[in-house]
Amino acid sequence: MNRITVDKEINSINENFNYLINKHKKNYVFNVHNSDVNILSIKESVNEESYEINIDGGKVIFNNVSYSSKDINITVNLNKKKSEIVIYNSIISNDDIKVKIRINHNSKNTVSNVYNNGVTKKEGTINFDVTSYVPKNVKGCIVNQDSKIISLNDKNNNEINPILLIDEYDTSARHAAFIGKFNEQELFYLMSRGLDKKTSEKLLLNGLLIGTLEICFEEKEMLKEKFENDWR
Repeated sequence: MNRITVDKEINSINENFNYLINKHKKNYVFNVHNSDVNILSIKESVNEESYEINIDGGKVIFNNVSYSSKDINITVNLNKKKSEIVIYNSIISNDDIKVKIRINHNSKNTVSNVYNNGVTKKEGTINFDVTSYVPKNVKGCIVNQDSKIISLNDKNNNEINPILLIDEYDTSARHAAFIGKFNEQELFYLMSRGLDKKTSEKLLLNGLLIGTLEICFEEKEMLKEKFENDWR
């Protein structure tokens, strides 16, 4: 998957492109018009950042991978019929991180899917705050939120705040949230196949944070190597 590296606002996207963000500034704005766009953002020890994604037709997939960075703010405006956003957040926290997401369904038949996956280590905590808004008379929207935080430390200050502001009956909306440790049955299954606990946890960690991303095989392998060399 070839990507164009960006480090500034993109005022108008009118073609299908794949973008990479690895040089970070405080604010990014993407204005998408009738195009399918895949964005991969990788940040490590970066200060607070915000993303605004305005979609006037088409589908945007936003893959965000963050390690020990500060707060993240994401605002999405679905402004045209059949616009769609998919967000994959993969967060590793050694400190306190707040991820705030706001999805505005401003037009009929729009779709939003938000998948937050976080892992806390050392003194880390994560707060996922996700708001999906569908105003009255904006019919036929689909709203999904799915957030999970796995604690590899003993702190218990993690929070998931799923907020569904739905003013229209003709809406399909759901949310799911989980905070806890790795599934003991999954660990037992892997260890019963001869793997030690550390290796089993690493496989589950890679599946949670990397396997869920909508990126190519080579990019997933790069992130696995990054996890192995720097983040574990």
